[in-house]
Amino acid sequence: MMPLPTHLKDCIVPDETTIDETNLAGRIRCDCESLKFQFLYPGQTNTWNGEIGPCTAEIGGKFFFLIRARCADCGKEHLLIDSDFHGWDGFVGHRPEQASLPRPPLVVWNCVSCGGRDHYGRIEIETEGKELCLEEAHGAIAEDRWQDAFGWFTISIECANCGKKSPEWMSLETM
Repeated sequence: MMPLPTHLKDCIVPDETTIDETNLAGRIRCDCESLKFQFLYPGQTNTWNGEIGPCTAEIGGKFFFLIRARCADCGKEHLLIDSDFHGWDGFVGHRPEQASLPRPPLVVWNCVSCGGRDHYGRIEIETEGKELCLEEAHGAIAEDRWQDAFGWFTISIECANCGKKSPEWMSLETM
């Protein structure tokens, strides 16, 4: 698996331990060891593959996509993705004017089956590999940060109350 992106080092437990350039998959876990979270998003949704999930929000003519996970046990929030800072566009193509805007208020995701707020979560991150990332970035990123220029980010969730699984609750191409 690829190295953990810098912003996720404290909240992702990878499925594999071998570091290479393949895609990353792992579960979301808080510093307190809890696996239960309330997922926060900007409040707008769409339907993808028959499932409802969060999507990019247009607020005041500006576009935002970010997801936070708030630990159900200790309350600590973990920023899982903000398209203005993470992935290819947010890291390599960073736009300071957009990134400096205040982040929109976030709302807690409620299970579409039972209304429950607590969920378990997993992430999957796809990469083009170190060599291609560095080549395509044309010197815009440091070699030891190539994993921050990932191309695709997916979160799957499972309701802690009823067990409803959303295998692609959110999926974002970052290039």
